[in-house]
Amino acid sequence: MCMQVQSVKNTKTNFKSGLTYKIIKDIKNINVEKAELDFTALGVYADFLGSKSICANSVLVSNILSEIAEKYKLPFDYKPPAIRAYNSKNLIEKSDKKATGFCIPDTKKVLKKEPPYIGTSIFMNKSKNGMFWNNLCSDYEYLIGWHSSPHFLSTTLHEWFHSIHLNLIYKQKGYEGKCPFLRQKYYKEGARGLDSVNIQSNLFGISSGVAKHIGNYAFFSRSMLEVFAELMTKITAEALDKNLRVIKNPLDNIPKDFPKEYKKEVEQILKI
Repeated sequence: MCMQVQSVKNTKTNFKSGLTYKIIKDIKNINVEKAELDFTALGVYADFLGSKSICANSVLVSNILSEIAEKYKLPFDYKPPAIRAYNSKNLIEKSDKKATGFCIPDTKKVLKKEPPYIGTSIFMNKSKNGMFWNNLCSDYEYLIGWHSSPHFLSTTLHEWFHSIHLNLIYKQKGYEGKCPFLRQKYYKEGARGLDSVNIQSNLFGISSGVAKHIGNYAFFSRSMLEVFAELMTKITAEALDKNLRVIKNPLDNIPKDFPKEYKKEVEQILKI
C-alpha cells in the first residue's frame, strides 16, 4: 500500500528548508487517523498523538524512501516496527527529554505506563516537531554548521536512516540481544549485531573532514551511526526537487572529497 499526501506542485518556498505553501496546506489537511491505519497495513504501529506535522513527514519520508529503493535498488524500503510521537514528560529516560527524536537500537520500555517497544522503532518529540518550529530550527542548525541539511524533512529522514542502518547491521551480523522477536527475525549463528552497534556508537574520534560536509553534530558524536544518518539525510534531501520528486540517485550526491574511510564504511553498510 502506498500512502499519499496530496501531490505538491507549488514552487513558492517559505523557508530554505523547502517547505512550500502547498506542502503546508497538505500537512494541515492530512487525515492522521487514516495515515495511522495505512501504516498499520504495512506492519507499522503508528501513533502520532494527533500531530499533523509528524504524521505528514512520516508519510512523505516513507514514500520517498520506497521510491528510491525501487528506482535505484537501495535498501531504503525498511519500515520501523513503530513510529511514536511522545510528550517529554512521559519518557522514562531523562537523557531523551531534550531530543527532537530518536531511534532505539534494542527493545526496551521508553514511555511510562506503556509496554516495551521493539528495537529500530522511531520516536518523535511532539513539542519539537511542529510544522514551523521544527523547520526554523532546521534552517538555523544547518546555518551554524550543526546538521547536514536544512530540509524540512531532515529530522524525520535522520531517524528513519537510523532505523534502516540498524536493520542492515542486524541482517548482516544477526541480533544477540534478549528480545525474542528480534532474535527470530535476525537469527544468525554467532550473532554480533548489537556488539557492532555499540562499537560504532563509541569511536575514538571522527575525521574533521566529516564536519566539513555533514556538520559538527556527527563530528562530535564519535559515532558511525550519526555519520551514516547525517550523510544519508543530506544526500537524500539533495536528491529531491522542490516538489519532493526523486530526481537522482542519492549516492551520486556523496561529496567527492568525503573521507574515504567513512565512504567505504557506508558502501559496506549498503552492500554496494
